Amino acid sequence: MSLPPSLPPSLASWMRANTRTRRAFIANAGAMSAVAVVAACAAPAEVVVTQIVTPGQATESVLTVPNSSTTSRTSTTTSSAANAVRIISSPKFGAVDVAPSAPITITSFNAKITELTVVGSDGAAVAGTIDPNGSTWTLTERLKFGQTYTFTGAAADASGAVTPITGQLTTVNPSSTVGAGFTTAEGATYGVGQPIVLIFSGQVVNRADAEKALKVTTDKGDIVGSWGWLQDEDIQAAGVLQSQVHWRPKDFWPANTKVTVHADLYGVDYGNGNWGSEDMTRSFTIGRALIATADVNSFRLKVSVDGTQVRDYPVSYGKATDLRRQTRSGIHVVQEKYPDFDMCNSQFAYCGVKVKWAVRINNNGEFIHENDSTIKYQGVANVSHGCVNMSTANAKDFYDLCLFGDPVIVSGTEVQLSAADYIYDWAFDYATWKTYSAL
Repeated sequence: MSLPPSLPPSLASWMRANTRTRRAFIANAGAMSAVAVVAACAAPAEVVVTQIVTPGQATESVLTVPNSSTTSRTSTTTSSAANAVRIISSPKFGAVDVAPSAPITITSFNAKITELTVVGSDGAAVAGTIDPNGSTWTLTERLKFGQTYTFTGAAADASGAVTPITGQLTTVNPSSTVGAGFTTAEGATYGVGQPIVLIFSGQVVNRADAEKALKVTTDKGDIVGSWGWLQDEDIQAAGVLQSQVHWRPKDFWPANTKVTVHADLYGVDYGNGNWGSEDMTRSFTIGRALIATADVNSFRLKVSVDGTQVRDYPVSYGKATDLRRQTRSGIHVVQEKYPDFDMCNSQFAYCGVKVKWAVRINNNGEFIHENDSTIKYQGVANVSHGCVNMSTANAKDFYDLCLFGDPVIVSGTEVQLSAADYIYDWAFDYATWKTYSAL
């Protein structure tokens, strides 16, 4: 990614850098301290001085700064060089492979920018704003891939003298772009435990740059939360590792919250030659606050809605004497719902077992579902292979009651949720979760 160049170093830091060279340079320039000031400010290669104008009558001289390919043309006069008009672009004019998402500014010293237009090689103009002081123009519109942008404008000093502003920047023309997609559906309603999940079609190396392009807003104002980058996965089983980033609140979402996610990823450098292909938004709603509490030692599954208990089901959890069969402890999230589902577990040599009203609570095979064959154990003992068994009537009731994103809080077992369980965002306390942010 072409990052914006740094601002020029101060005169003091330049002077400290090489005293001997500095003295020789000043001597060769006629020992004019004002000239030294101008040259020091203009010297770094990453800063382009479009024009320097000194008020008053002057004889013109050309100064070449040591250790720099940048040549600045200035006027020598008895007036202070601090009054010179300087126009500085960031990135420098002439730069190529500029990221379309890069911030671009034009700054004027000792003159006000009166006009500035920017036009791409496709003929389309892009917008920017001039600050109230007239000192800085800032790009406010995203650039496009593979364009050369021409800057044309002017700045006027206090006497009315006009300094032209001209220059060009060329944006990168990438060989590879990477798409992305949200797992939440536009306009859908989810439970209070639903994380925002954004999955990329390839790997993102420059995670910080990508994360800066992501923003979450709600109709309840700012909600404390953080993005977290989880392990890259071959999610589509296509042999391609795909990065994923999740956002979760510090605590569960407030009930009845409208959420919008902005992903301004077009032109973001993901690293390794990959670039963001598009901007996206996604809006959805958090519904009522349903929380299911599953204490495996109670053989019950209790459900509260908006703080009031509304259900208390007798159930059977995974068998405690076999760690492979224990239901995992931690905050699960409802992920999928099936009126009919074929259970298959090669580890325990069964497949094609048909169950009804199956509610997936993680991707490692744990469901809440009907199993009438264990009714005599429900509310009494834990005998399943990790799922939560219910009667047909109770399973149907819970199926109808729950939404994707509803949390199911399991406790009382020796096995915890892990990275193998996909949505394990709530397995971390918030302080730990924030460490997964690239920022």
